[in-house]
Amino acid sequence: MQKKTKIARNLFFLLGGVALGVLIYKTGPDNILDNIKQTGWWFVPIIGMWIIVYLVNTYSFYIILNDGSEDAKRVGFLRLFQLFVSGFAITYITPLGMIGGEPYKVLELRKLIGIKRATSTVLLSTMMRLVSHFIFWMVSIPLLLFFVPVLSGVMQWIIILASVMSGLFLFWAFKVYTRGGVESAVKRGSRLPFFGKRIRAFYKHNQEKISQMDDSISDLYKNRKKDFVFSLGLEIFARFFMCVEVLLIMQAIGWPVFFGEGVLIESIQSFVSNLFFFMPMQMGAREGGFVIVYSILSIPASYGVFTSLCKRIRELFWTMIGLLLIRIKRD
Repeated sequence: MQKKTKIARNLFFLLGGVALGVLIYKTGPDNILDNIKQTGWWFVPIIGMWIIVYLVNTYSFYIILNDGSEDAKRVGFLRLFQLFVSGFAITYITPLGMIGGEPYKVLELRKLIGIKRATSTVLLSTMMRLVSHFIFWMVSIPLLLFFVPVLSGVMQWIIILASVMSGLFLFWAFKVYTRGGVESAVKRGSRLPFFGKRIRAFYKHNQEKISQMDDSISDLYKNRKKDFVFSLGLEIFARFFMCVEVLLIMQAIGWPVFFGEGVLIESIQSFVSNLFFFMPMQMGAREGGFVIVYSILSIPASYGVFTSLCKRIRELFWTMIGLLLIRIKRD
């Protein structure tokens, strides 16, 4: 198993390095250098604040994992932090978002806590981040109505779409928290054409393990409610703390904005970007999101492009750090 894990780790590193090179090329080295010069020392807090975000995300996961069992005690916080930064780097450069980073976390954790525990814990952590994201969107809707009393027809439809999506997802998430969702997802997958037969065979031979994963997922909400609330609260805090980045970038430009406006900017651009989740780095979609929200707030659209490029430079920096951390021996 160690040999397979090492091969997979090297593969993640190699593919990540290639993807990172392509993304730097597409962004444009000259654009990156010009932006760094214009932003200046503001990049120090812009990049540095994400240490706090990653630490909070890691601690949220740490709470989920530590249920008092012996295997959980084998996973140290610093190792989890290292794993999270690398996992986010892989997620960032992988098409379809979590298709890369989450399996990587499971791969690394299974050696310490087993595949069932690793899978259920990573799924729970991912659910926490997604739920916090949808709560973030729902909270930002009143802010939009406060800052922009008169909305265009397009923005009204975006609000309706975001509200409906958030409500449906939170309802589904509650069902997963109370019952688990792995077995249900596998059963639905078994009806798919072409792959259904293999999924049915997998389910037949692993039904007990899948049931145990669902029990682990529902256990957090049913029997560890304080841990559940604390973990989710940390993810929500991290989501709102990310908005500070917009405030710092706009301060560097010389167009200060309020925290509420920062939340609104981050909310709308992330919603538009996530509609194009299948694209690595949401190339083009994020810029479109910034242009939309900046025009709503009567901020020059060129500042939106500048803000997007600042965020990409920060992401490229942490992606490089994450890929380098993959190479650090953790065994």
